[in-house]
Amino acid sequence: MSNAKFDVVIVGGGFSGTLSAVQLLLRAPNLSVAVVDKGSIPGRGVAYRTKYSCHLLNVPAGSMSALPQEPDHFLRWAQANFGAPVQATSFLPRAFYGRYIGSILEEITGRKGAGNFQWVHGEVSSITQRQSHIEVQLTNGGTLDSQFVVLAAGNFPPANLKIPGLSADSQRYVRSPWSEAALREIPSTGSVLLIGSGLTSVDLAVSLKSENFAGHIHILSRRGLMPQTHREAVQWPQFWDEQSPRNIRGLVGLVREQIRTSQLSGGDWREVIDSLRPVTQNIWQCLSLTERRRFLRHARAYWEVHRHRVAPEIGDTIAKLVQDGQATIHAGRVTNYREFPDHAEVDLRDRKTRAQRTLQIDRVINCTGPETDCRRIDDPLIKNLLANGLARPDPLFLGLDVDANGALIDSEGAPSAALFVVGPARKGFLWETIAVPELRMQASELAEHLVRMFDAYFPQDLATVAPAEAT
Repeated sequence: MSNAKFDVVIVGGGFSGTLSAVQLLLRAPNLSVAVVDKGSIPGRGVAYRTKYSCHLLNVPAGSMSALPQEPDHFLRWAQANFGAPVQATSFLPRAFYGRYIGSILEEITGRKGAGNFQWVHGEVSSITQRQSHIEVQLTNGGTLDSQFVVLAAGNFPPANLKIPGLSADSQRYVRSPWSEAALREIPSTGSVLLIGSGLTSVDLAVSLKSENFAGHIHILSRRGLMPQTHREAVQWPQFWDEQSPRNIRGLVGLVREQIRTSQLSGGDWREVIDSLRPVTQNIWQCLSLTERRRFLRHARAYWEVHRHRVAPEIGDTIAKLVQDGQATIHAGRVTNYREFPDHAEVDLRDRKTRAQRTLQIDRVINCTGPETDCRRIDDPLIKNLLANGLARPDPLFLGLDVDANGALIDSEGAPSAALFVVGPARKGFLWETIAVPELRMQASELAEHLVRMFDAYFPQDLATVAPAEAT
């Protein structure tokens, strides 16, 4: 493909990119839109292309609509397509949800009168800002011309672990937990070390279980905290407002006070944490840079294991692995790594006792979570944007610096009029920007913003703008 022209080019075809295309075409069916992705199937980012049916959504079906204007859209689709009874409280397989996302785009693009949509199977290597348009260069040599570009790259692989004796070439070490090699050729009675104890390590542990792995699973993180499990909870009234504390110490105290009140009335912490969901981004934006850093240093790990919970079935699986002695959760850090022909030796230092112990391991898998510091991301487009001054890191190195509309902020501090971001790369500005409820709103709001901009700049090309509607 060379010099093909589009109104909007979306880089990335996972949830955020696919939904951005859907929302644009809902509002303006005559827009020409292209999605560029290394995969060939829409909506299949890292989370939703899993081959394991044991990988479940972390949110029940009743809250997983991709369309903010129709809250029960996924529930109705699932009840018609899953092949088994589905309730609003059901936690369904993530691969099934990927099918759902693809089906929405398929329906929109199949409608009579839908604009010129194209799925481009490829990878973007660089972006050049011309006087009248953006030129998007592909790694295969092709180019796309566009008025607007939306970066929807999703999550990047974890950073390489910095452990004495460990390198990217170590034979028993896997940097990316999502690579095909992660669980391949592990002895069925061997030993696996998952470094990181968040949702990724949970996925790997249940994957091993589904593969009938009979060996031992070690899960290590600095604090040894595992994601908590969803339980039925009542709705708790919103308690955060403009008079609430603007510092981490005060906010933690406020939350603890609310939890104590909830427990006295027979509730628990889940309803209190859930009540903060609609205002989490507001709270983050009210914090100073110093307080945000304090949160990242002291409270982040505790927030994430309580906020990002797992399905009850998954929680039960992990609990049974621990109870049966097949899994051990460690709080501490790796101090050394040594590799031998038939195993690796990993030295651990316990967080509390400072005692050292050595594990014999067949496979070490990096489950520390996606890299967010764009200076360290080995991606040609990110490198190009930074090198050419079209983007800069956010002050906390949680993603790219953006304004309230998601426009990229360049190296001089000016927001772009043509380059936008949707998804995890907005983390520094929004904090909560990885789950469906936040991402579906981003896609909807950005589409609305782009259509307004296009109508203002090129009114003759956008004769009819359709209102957003449900599929």
